[in-house]
Amino acid sequence: MLSQIARLLGFWKPRYQPSASTPRAKLLLTQKCLDDLQAGLAPEIRNKNEGIVYLLGRTDGIVTLAVAVFRPRAETTAGSFFVDTKSMAAGVRTATNLGLQIVAQVHTHPGTAYHSDGDVEGTRIRYTGYSSIVLPDYGRHLPSLTGAAVYVFTSDGQWDELEPRQVIVIPGKVHE
Repeated sequence: MLSQIARLLGFWKPRYQPSASTPRAKLLLTQKCLDDLQAGLAPEIRNKNEGIVYLLGRTDGIVTLAVAVFRPRAETTAGSFFVDTKSMAAGVRTATNLGLQIVAQVHTHPGTAYHSDGDVEGTRIRYTGYSSIVLPDYGRHLPSLTGAAVYVFTSDGQWDELEPRQVIVIPGKVHE
């Protein structure tokens, strides 16, 4: 009887119903992965060339965890990079042998970080949850991701830009 009165008076509220919207993508990187990212791009940072590395880990299409870095053999210049098919295949083999996936491409730009038309066209790996990170100033701010532009490939075939709060660095060192 009391619950009927509460409803009539407007005090009753419906139980929480989860949102039917699509969950927001997240990219998680271990601190070790971030440190290795800086080491992997060091030659290009020194030479002021665009650089390229791939991140290895796992994704379920929404949450991507990057734990390791693969540096492919690449031709780099001040304004471009090129990774040949043989080097791409070596990266896929490395990931497979470790029971991982190539979950992201990380490359640098000479100035501001953004997905250029060439970046969009040149990304050879595309699947839901795959990320693309563009670092400004040839990556000189590493291990900080300040100024980075981070994108995730969606199920509708688009690159969505992640907000900084969607990119999480997991602190700590891996003890061997």
